[in-house]
Amino acid sequence: MVKLLRVLVLLLCTLPARAQEPTIAWGPEIPQNARNLNQLQIIGTGSHNSFYTLYSENKQLTLERYDQNRQRTWAVAIVPQGPDGSQAEFEELVLLNQQVYLISSVKVKYKKDIYVQQLDVNGNYIPAIHLLASTVPDAKVYAQAKEGRLLLVLQQQEDPQQTSVASYIGSFKPRWTQTIPVKGEIEDMHLSETGTAFILTKLPATNSPEAAFYLYRFEGRNGRSSDQPIGSTAQRPLQAKMAAINGDVVVAGITSPAPFVASLLPEPTGIFYYRFPKGQFRRYQLHYSPLDSLFLHNYKFYKPDSDHSQRLRHLQLKQLLPMAGNRVVLLGEVYNLVGDPKTGSHHTDDILAIAFASNGRAIYTTSANKHQWGQANQVRLGSYLATTIQDSVKLLYLDFEYNYNEQDQISMASPRAVLKTPVVVTIDLSGKQKVRPLHHSQTGRHQDFYLVPRAAYQVSKTEFIVLGSGKGYYKFGRLTF
Repeated sequence: MVKLLRVLVLLLCTLPARAQEPTIAWGPEIPQNARNLNQLQIIGTGSHNSFYTLYSENKQLTLERYDQNRQRTWAVAIVPQGPDGSQAEFEELVLLNQQVYLISSVKVKYKKDIYVQQLDVNGNYIPAIHLLASTVPDAKVYAQAKEGRLLLVLQQQEDPQQTSVASYIGSFKPRWTQTIPVKGEIEDMHLSETGTAFILTKLPATNSPEAAFYLYRFEGRNGRSSDQPIGSTAQRPLQAKMAAINGDVVVAGITSPAPFVASLLPEPTGIFYYRFPKGQFRRYQLHYSPLDSLFLHNYKFYKPDSDHSQRLRHLQLKQLLPMAGNRVVLLGEVYNLVGDPKTGSHHTDDILAIAFASNGRAIYTTSANKHQWGQANQVRLGSYLATTIQDSVKLLYLDFEYNYNEQDQISMASPRAVLKTPVVVTIDLSGKQKVRPLHHSQTGRHQDFYLVPRAAYQVSKTEFIVLGSGKGYYKFGRLTF
């Protein structure tokens, strides 16, 4: 009965789409050599439409460069070294002005020195190794680069969590450095075009609901800091995402009633929204509200909760994306691991979308209902990529269960057939969905070659670098909406 209801729902929301089907231009086949493609990630783009990837296996990291035709041009092992040639610890790879920089650390007695070394476009290490900063031995290192600027954050783990925040531009000497006690674990960072830095932190579940998160601001000219608690006496924020929207900074997420213990994964019952005009903490807007009751009723109706694997307690927020008219959409995925982390199965059941107006009120709450799974030791094909075009949200994921004909009509596939057909779901401003398969993606069960949405890298609102997996090989492609 539940299966029949799911088919009926999809039939109702599967309508002919007027927009042209997204296209994928695939590069050549690259031998896989038994690689686990879960460990292959795109880290950024270089000159002439090239891009870089990082692959990890048995604690060995490999940096690779691919040209504009998605052909691998070179690969080099990441071997961090200190200035004296001693072994260093890998921290981060960042792309600064389309060049790759390796950030590493060396512990010396009671301090940790942070170094940076450049790799040229041919994958060669440039001999010069520069000291960026020094910190305490237990400090975590975070780095972010944007438009010629580098933000380096060194967070001490023991109380009072002294954190050093430094900004670099055009030199390996910091333009400014600020050291303050930062509360909580760093969740997200943002570096604005003017060099102003924002750091979002999450505090332990034992902290008061009035300050479940903190947003820190560091002025771009001099690093002067200020902070803003994110929370409420009645509602505890459980998860939060941050984004820059037309110069403003927006933080949004999900909540549960304040008395609930966050460490027990309570089911979210509400949403929250903060908007900081031009990134300033003065005169900010905030809005707390319950989750849409009609959505919750329908969601639980179509998603039985007999094993607690499909409720929103397993929701993981992924993105906060801008839309036209200063609106934003918050996206998350219902994810659950069944069994042992090494041998069990990953279930990614639904994509949740909550659209907010510029004042923080919810426009719609909806879910792209799907069912995907994969073994823990396999490429996890059951995720999605997302973008926004004007008022609409575009979601691309793999449909495991249904067949599509040339008229985009669907039918139930054989229970043994896992088709993994890529489909695009378009959500308009009313929350209505249109589902369309990608007939010309050159992927799917019949090709024995599958799109891997979770590995996609967004170049612009309408273009992604995507990964495809075949038997004994993989390919990169350019997906264009």
